[in-house]
Amino acid sequence: MAPLLAAQPLKAIYATFIVLTVPVSATYFYLKFLVKPAHPEWNASMSMTRDFLKLFFHYCTITRSRHTLDNDPKEAKERFVQIEPPPTNFFSGVLAPTGPVKPAPVKGVWLPSLPPQNSAELRKEKVILHLPGGAFVVTFGHEFSGRPVMEIFTQHLKVSRVLWSHYRLAEGEESRFPGAVQDALTFYRYVLSLGYEPENIILSGDSAGGNVALALLRYLEAAKLPELPPPGRLITFSPWVSVTANAGADFENSVNHECDILYGPFLQWGAEAYLPSARPIPPDVQPYISPIHHPFQTAVPIFIWAGAAEAFCGDIRTFADEMAKVQGNEIQYHEQEKAAHDLLMNLSMFKLEEGFYSAMSQAYKFLSNAE
Repeated sequence: MAPLLAAQPLKAIYATFIVLTVPVSATYFYLKFLVKPAHPEWNASMSMTRDFLKLFFHYCTITRSRHTLDNDPKEAKERFVQIEPPPTNFFSGVLAPTGPVKPAPVKGVWLPSLPPQNSAELRKEKVILHLPGGAFVVTFGHEFSGRPVMEIFTQHLKVSRVLWSHYRLAEGEESRFPGAVQDALTFYRYVLSLGYEPENIILSGDSAGGNVALALLRYLEAAKLPELPPPGRLITFSPWVSVTANAGADFENSVNHECDILYGPFLQWGAEAYLPSARPIPPDVQPYISPIHHPFQTAVPIFIWAGAAEAFCGDIRTFADEMAKVQGNEIQYHEQEKAAHDLLMNLSMFKLEEGFYSAMSQAYKFLSNAE
């Protein structure tokens, strides 16, 4: 059942109230954080950023607002692409189109520009297919969020361009798991169909998008379809590796929940919307939803970033360790001091560029030299 404030006119009234009270709240909390910041190694400004981001997730949750920071993909004009899913034989096992969840058209935006028409030039390029986070229920637009991320990737990972991939949000029975992973496969098949060499494709995802990226790689390794060779590399930022029916309580019981930007009820909303309706979740499906404690073998080198001050940090570290112990896997885990959840999407607000760019330098060296 949707919260009372999700319906108009109460939603608009609540939004107005939030806007009007921000100046007073900001002044109060800034003075408070001058005395005691939200994290021992943060200043008042970083603590304020944490509070405003947490307020944003609170607002999205209580009003069921999914597109507050979105841009209409069609505003990208010629850089906008709508992609039809490949034939159903590409979707088997856990991705099989059974029940209401079926492969569907997807929308994406190329940043900063379209791929070259010249096939020889295109085959030399490195490209990132990025799956943004949002707890499966909130979307982040290609301009507000995608362009800063693209600039990080092109400058520090030396790729030519990024496909900002809008997989479907979980907002009904037809968009639960495996809908987002089906969409990720559609995006990946599309990039391959353009002529990109698999080894020149980096699969990327942050938060819930990191979960989807890992699920897609697991599927590609298991399905072994000749038409879908795995990508050359994978990089993920703050991946949500433990998506459970008790996601909100899991967050509240984690070590860093008090200083993180996330909000327990927001994660609970996302998990309830994304998890399959049928319970219990079958054993063969569980690893695709919660990869923690379900490591898998892959020839694809994986770089995993986590913030030392984020609530997911312990789970991400555990998952990275588990993956690294699998014979043949190439895994590099980086834990950044002072950082809360998903710094990739919040870098300009937290002002932790030096440490993050150092991590990206490590990622570039690892992903370039891994065999």
